[in-house]
Amino acid sequence: MSVILDIVNVSVGYSRHKPLFEHINAQLVRGTVTGLLGPNGIGKSTLLKTIAGLLPPLQGSIRHGEGAQKNNFCAFVPSQPLRAAHFSVRDTVSTGRHRYTNWLGIEDREGKQIVENVLERTGIKHLAERNSASLSDGEFHRVAIARALVQDTPLILLDEPTAFLDIANKRSIALLLRKLALEENKGILFSTHDLTLAMEQCDYFWIMTPEGELHRGTPALMQENGIIDRLYY
Repeated sequence: MSVILDIVNVSVGYSRHKPLFEHINAQLVRGTVTGLLGPNGIGKSTLLKTIAGLLPPLQGSIRHGEGAQKNNFCAFVPSQPLRAAHFSVRDTVSTGRHRYTNWLGIEDREGKQIVENVLERTGIKHLAERNSASLSDGEFHRVAIARALVQDTPLILLDEPTAFLDIANKRSIALLLRKLALEENKGILFSTHDLTLAMEQCDYFWIMTPEGELHRGTPALMQENGIIDRLYY
């Protein structure tokens, strides 16, 4: 398995004097789904934003895997993706291709075909002409994931992608992420509070504890070591 992300002694937060979480060391590999777990306010979203380059690390380094391009390393899906009022689903997904357009903002035929292929693979081609603002939360989360996928990055980060969804949509989104990791050889890292879903669909867990520890390993190992019981029970 190819290491796509190497986090070395990273601290995250908004002040060097009071970081949210310190001394994070972890790796992420292609073709796997990793669940990021921990209590509210511990720094999960901040860690994801730091990996995505939206926030600078307070210390340490975040190294990209071999062959990764710094300006096209990861796509980030926030917990509540913004909807453009008058954009169709196809237009919304196409905005993920902005870095590939020419100076007029126009993409070539190959790029447009990539968008069509992603609409098909994420199961939203039938929604392509719908106004994004009219979609249900479950439908729009698929659109946000499709927008991330067309960016053609080796790593996709998602902040609570199944929050506020019903059980059926939660499972549908989790299965989609699993499929993308396996079929597209992507590294998928997402934060969640849904332990049952994470146990079913994740290859690995990163668990941030109130004691300031980051535990890494398979769900079975985390359960065997009592880490999950300490966090949730």
